[in-house]
Amino acid sequence: MPPTNTPAILAITPNPALDITLPIEQLIPEATHRIDTALRKLGGKGVNVAAVAAEQGYTAYALGPVSEADLADLNNRTDGVVALPDGVHLAFTPTPVPLRATFAIYQNTTGETAIINERGGAHPDEVYHNMVTTLTSYLDQHPGSVVTVSGSFAPGAPADFVTRLVDITHHHGGKIIVDSAGAPLKAACAAGADLVKPNAAELKETTGSDSLIAGARQLLALGAGMVVASAGPDGLVAVTPDTIVAAKLDEVLKGNPTGAGDALVSALATGLIDGLEPKQLLQRGVAWSAAAVLQPAAGTIGEDYKPLLDRVEFPTPPTE
Repeated sequence: MPPTNTPAILAITPNPALDITLPIEQLIPEATHRIDTALRKLGGKGVNVAAVAAEQGYTAYALGPVSEADLADLNNRTDGVVALPDGVHLAFTPTPVPLRATFAIYQNTTGETAIINERGGAHPDEVYHNMVTTLTSYLDQHPGSVVTVSGSFAPGAPADFVTRLVDITHHHGGKIIVDSAGAPLKAACAAGADLVKPNAAELKETTGSDSLIAGARQLLALGAGMVVASAGPDGLVAVTPDTIVAAKLDEVLKGNPTGAGDALVSALATGLIDGLEPKQLLQRGVAWSAAAVLQPAAGTIGEDYKPLLDRVEFPTPPTE
């Protein structure tokens, strides 16, 4: 069991998935492709956040609705299953709804990845109630924790669910990061989320703005404490009411980008626990997310981030 009374990363995945990665040489339309073994992993964005944090030595829990049948099936497989790091503590809430599937088709020849995601099924209301109860328990055990809420919400999720998560986290003295889009992101900001992390497309979807800075300021006006906006290979911008900081790697790395955003959230969450300032947060975020691109599957960065820390640049941030 992990030590109590120490901060932890409490990573919530509202809509977990069975992540299936299909590595092929080249995707050819209307052709039949064969591979040795698909890689299967209990996933969803929050699971990846917890996996990266645990790999880097932080106490990390994975929370969310997962059926006992799906967990048993993964445990019984002997081939092609990517195990979570030993340090990830599973705190899932049972549900009768089976895991949705996500498919990442990675082309070795081009480094390009196509992603296809199922939407998922609707969970009963009591599942959401039990998730809140579980979160409350771990917040009590680990004062000063950082909660992350990552990814899509299952169909039929209560409209106030993310608001309840923010309120409960703050009531117990924790901080919360929300990585989502649309109505859940707006609700998180209005509830006073400490940090939100939209990418450029999600920011436009949520605010209607093509500008990272203008869109971020809209989210700050709603009540968010900090916005870290991701522009993919063009880097990150952190916007607070008082400052704007930009950061990027000195060159774009080719690879599998599916876990980069989750590694970024893990970097931000661990950075909040470590008390990092915005510039340091972005340095860790750029290095960890870039290291994730070099991995064959999401949920790991290994040691690859260490030399990347010194390659992070801080260009003059945009003003609009």
